[in-house]
Amino acid sequence: MNRLLALATVLLVMLVAPQHGHAQSQDDTLRAEFEAVIQGLNDNSFKLFHEAIDQRAMLNRVIGTYVISPDIRDQLGNNPREWIESAFRSSFPPSDGEILGTVVAFEVYEGTARALVRWESSGFRFSYHVYELEIRGRDNLTIVDWIDYYQAGRFSELVAQSFVYTMPTPEATLQLLDDKSRGEGELFQMGEMFKAVRDTRHDRFFSIYDAMEESLRSEKIVTKLNLDMAMSWNDAGRTGRAYQAIVATFPEDPLYSLQLVGFYIATRQFEKVIPELETLQAGLGVTDGATESLKVSAAMALGDFGRAEELAVNATRVEPDLELSWWSLLRARTAAQDWAGATEAMTELEDRFGHLLIPQKLRRDRFLKALINQQEYKDWRASRDAG
Repeated sequence: MNRLLALATVLLVMLVAPQHGHAQSQDDTLRAEFEAVIQGLNDNSFKLFHEAIDQRAMLNRVIGTYVISPDIRDQLGNNPREWIESAFRSSFPPSDGEILGTVVAFEVYEGTARALVRWESSGFRFSYHVYELEIRGRDNLTIVDWIDYYQAGRFSELVAQSFVYTMPTPEATLQLLDDKSRGEGELFQMGEMFKAVRDTRHDRFFSIYDAMEESLRSEKIVTKLNLDMAMSWNDAGRTGRAYQAIVATFPEDPLYSLQLVGFYIATRQFEKVIPELETLQAGLGVTDGATESLKVSAAMALGDFGRAEELAVNATRVEPDLELSWWSLLRARTAAQDWAGATEAMTELEDRFGHLLIPQKLRRDRFLKALINQQEYKDWRASRDAG
């Protein structure tokens, strides 16, 4: 049973009128409390994270979402910290280094709060979580649940789905389907597909998928699993078709924007990147420096250096403490041959973030090395070195 639980966990807003009567100091206290939780995770400690979650309520939410085997329910109740932590860890994109969280936005309402956290992996890959919080007492925050914009779903529902895949009974399988009139044969087919997902058997999964009637293949859960399995199998043809199905099944759904942006960049469909990032920003309710910087890269790839510079300036405006914003501005202005503007960005990178942008460093960058022979750069470097 423990093996089944481990397999399942690997698979893996509330909007109400603001309470204007809240004292700003209390809002700041609540934000600081939540930031401490995220900082704990950045420091590889789950202590504050576990303490902030009402684990009994989370357990009830998971086992109440779909029909889950009694044996699994018992196992979940015995070790909530273990499966919560395991599911949380497995929810991020692959990273060669640390995955660090930043609280981008924090809003307080009547008895509740909402926090947007951006998680950064290596290679400037980002994921976003929107945390739903309850305020218990004067300044005690409890994590209720969160929406994961990389896994494309609510944490409790994604965990519950993974346990259905572990032991897919016909009743539980039917709950995951949009069409509740599916017959016994279709439920058997779906159950076998879920087992293939559970066991990471790509050949078995796609043999079932390819044999399905179109009406069953069009189920949302099938569309999503098809993408997950195609990506993990590194099948470019299937992945491309799977993304087409995602766009058709979930049109303009911000939960899939991050995955689509990655696909569009990898396939050099840069004209689709900026609209998709705007869909993500609308879903998050926030424009941050990371998404604006990704827009900069897309605009530069399209050769629209004027727009790239406008987007980069906005990135530094909305999030001046994000180092990536200033690198984006430096690259955009260098590409536009705005040499004086480029030195302004370099000043921020040196003063704010401790870089030393000497010719030896710029020479190693195929984009920035163009600055070395510009008089504006030479004058700026001489002025900096003179102190």
